Amino acid sequence: MIVVVAVAATVTVGIFAVYLYSVVTPPTPCNLPTPQIWLRTVSGSGELVFLTEYSTYYPQPLVSDLDYELARYVQGDDFSGPGTVVRSGSLSSLNTTGTFQFHDMAAEGEFSPGNDFFILLNPPAATVQLRILNGTGAAIAWNPIQGCI
Repeated sequence: MIVVVAVAATVTVGIFAVYLYSVVTPPTPCNLPTPQIWLRTVSGSGELVFLTEYSTYYPQPLVSDLDYELARYVQGDDFSGPGTVVRSGSLSSLNTTGTFQFHDMAAEGEFSPGNDFFILLNPPAATVQLRILNGTGAAIAWNPIQGCI
């Protein structure tokens, strides 16, 4: 019984120490911008899929009010720069067929994190970033291609 109590106390102290460290330790500095809507990428079978995953953007913007940019980065490019824009246009101009597709799964006309996604068929052999732009041209969504440690 004493052993069980000792193990439980050790585990409790360990958990508290980790918690205390995470509260007291300041975050590491990171000067990279964070998207209001995160796009996660998944690849395979000759396609690259961009999933809308997380959002702090409210209210959900109308698809008709948004534009997109598809940028390519080759080895040696500055990932914090704009890359080479290989395709751009109105988000509403994309459809569910063709080499670059937008799927509005709820078909409500809003850009909805959690259920909307994009498919790029035969993506280039390079790093690709999709950026969604609001009416002023500011990026509100993208797939981060670099991060902070």
